[in-house]
Formats: sequence, C-alpha cells, structure tokens
Amino acid sequence: MDAKDIFFNLNNPILFSFLMILALLGVIYIFYVHIIVPLNKTHIIEKSNIELKNAKLMALFAELDPEPIFRFNIEGKFILANKAVKELYGKENIEGELVYYFFPPLKEYSLNELIANGRSVKFSVEIKENYYDVIVKGVPEMQFGQIYCNNITRRKIVEDELTQYQVSLRELSNRIQKLQEEEKQKISRELHDSFGQKLTSIKLNLELLKSSKLETREKNEILNDISSLLENAMLEVRDISYRLKPRILEDFGLVPSLKALCNEISSKSGINGIFQAHKLDQRLDPELETGLYRITQEALNNMVKHSQAKEFSVQLVKHPDVLRLMIEDDGVGFDPQKIKEDPAKKNHLGLVNMSERVLSFNGKFILDSHIGNGTEIIVEIPMEV
Repeated sequence: MDAKDIFFNLNNPILFSFLMILALLGVIYIFYVHIIVPLNKTHIIEKSNIELKNAKLMALFAELDPEPIFRFNIEGKFILANKAVKELYGKENIEGELVYYFFPPLKEYSLNELIANGRSVKFSVEIKENYYDVIVKGVPEMQFGQIYCNNITRRKIVEDELTQYQVSLRELSNRIQKLQEEEKQKISRELHDSFGQKLTSIKLNLELLKSSKLETREKNEILNDISSLLENAMLEVRDISYRLKPRILEDFGLVPSLKALCNEISSKSGINGIFQAHKLDQRLDPELETGLYRITQEALNNMVKHSQAKEFSVQLVKHPDVLRLMIEDDGVGFDPQKIKEDPAKKNHLGLVNMSERVLSFNGKFILDSHIGNGTEIIVEIPMEV
C-alpha cells in the first residue's frame, strides 16, 4: 500500500479529523445562515418596531400633556412640539428651529453628548410672562432629547408675595420699634417738661407755706395754686395712661371705648363722625377688644392725616358666625395698588399693621378705596359658634 492509499484511507485518523472539522464547520455555517441571521433580522425588525411604538407613545403622551413638551435631535433642532407649545408661542410649526433660541441656558451644554449619555439638566426660564421649571433629558435609544416644561407661574407669584410679605413684616417690626421709641421719648418729655415742672412748682409753693411771715390771704392763694397744679398734673397722667391703654376699654369694653374714640376724633379734628353697634351686648375676648380698638384707632388717625374727609362712620355688627367692623369716610381716597408699589414703602405700613392684627385673629381684612370716592375698611373676625 503506497502513501496515497494510506492518506485517503478512512481509517487514517488525520483524514477522519479533517472530515469531522469540515462537517462541523458546515453545520455551524448552516446554523448561522438559517437560524442566527434570521434571528438577528427579526430582532432588528422587532427593535425598530418597539422603538417606533415607543416613539409613537411618547409623541401621543406629549401631545396629550397640557404642559409644553419639545423634542430635538443631535443637531439641536426641534423635531416635535406638542399642542401646548404651539398655543404658548402662537406658532403652528417650530420644527427645524434651534433649541438654543428658545432655551438659552442650553448653550452651556453639548446636546450630542447629552443625548448620547442620557443626561438630564434642569433650569428655570421665563416664557411669555410665565415661569417654567425645565427638565431636559437625553434619550440615547431614540437618538433624541426631550424637554419637559412645568408652569410654576402661580408658585413664583406666591413666592414673590411671600418674599414681599416677609419684607413688609420686617419693615413693620422696625416701624413698631421706632414708634415705641418715639412714644417713650414723647412720654419722657411730657413727664419732664410738663409734669416735672408742675411738681417743681408744687414743691416751691410748699416751701413758701412753711414761712410764718405769709398772710392768710397769701397762703390761700398758694394753696389754690397747688390745687390747680395737682389737678393739671392728674389730667396729664390720665391722658398719658389713656394713650397707653384706655381704662374705659379695660373697665367697660369695646363698644363704649370705640364710641369715646369717635367722639374724641370728632372733637379734635372737626370731622363729623358717628358710631353704631348692633347686637353686641356682651364683652369679647380682651385681646380681640384691644386689637379691634387699635385697628379703629389706626384707621381714624390715617383718615385725619390724609383723607381731607368731612364725615366718617364706624359700625360694629355681630352676626352669628362673624363680627364685622366697618370704618368709612368721604375723603379724597387713594389707589391701594400704588400704595403697595410705593418703592419707599412708607405709606402702607399702617395698612400692613392693621392687616396683621386681623390675620392674628384668623380674620379677613378688606380695603376699598378709590381716588375721589373715599375709603372703606371692613374687618371680619370669625366667631366661635
């Protein structure tokens, strides 16, 4: 047997191994061509279908969302915008426009990198006088980015109002401290300049009485002078005490105190005033009585200073569920909005003071004033049933 016969002999292990390798490669090729390749094609088709379905779903959800939603490609151009976007900008089609034009903060980012890595960024912008929180999210599977806008205008307004409210509170606190210091200084001057002088005069008169050289008539004159000085001093002490806290409020309650206050304002200012109380025949909580008295006092003092009114009225009415205080004048009135917008913030602290007192009782403060038509202040305090 020659070498050729030996090599091609099926009993030759080398030939057998070679044939087995060929057979295995054939099986692998057939398996790859008829199974793997079709599976890959099917997978690609299914993946494309799923991506298409997801895109359609995302587009559907975006279209139904009441908030503006944008979609952009790696070139930074819009490829989709929902109905809310079109209504916001008044444009039917913004596809193809640059993202940076609508959202300048995105100039700091690479949109291609943001999409490829599925990154998210957040910022806030103002659009058409509305404020939005914006979330930009890359979707690498779909090769686009999505922009979600959440309208926070109402929240922003509330935050601004809260900030302004806090500023007003600080100003009110400073004003109260200033008024307290001014009142202390005023009382100190009155005690020193007037009350102190009267006491000094009384002391000197008493020294004169010690002299035995005085005639009876002279002594009687000195005693009369001392009596007059003591009476004036008592009146001044009573006036100072009344300004600090009217004794009538503590002894007799809110209705007599407000009546006395209205009479005093009318007497000193020359403005005709009336006070009326309805269905209030019992005492209120002392803190509430003091609060309503101070509110009325502040309102009437403002009226005397600014309103040029000829008449005013104060009404206190008790309903089953609310206590209502109404203060009205026929003065020149004012624009409440301009008072609030006053940059010096000096002209409305009295209003803030009154409003804060009302809020401390869970009440409602209503101000109605128009230039040339007077001013009306309504305070409503809920009553426990």
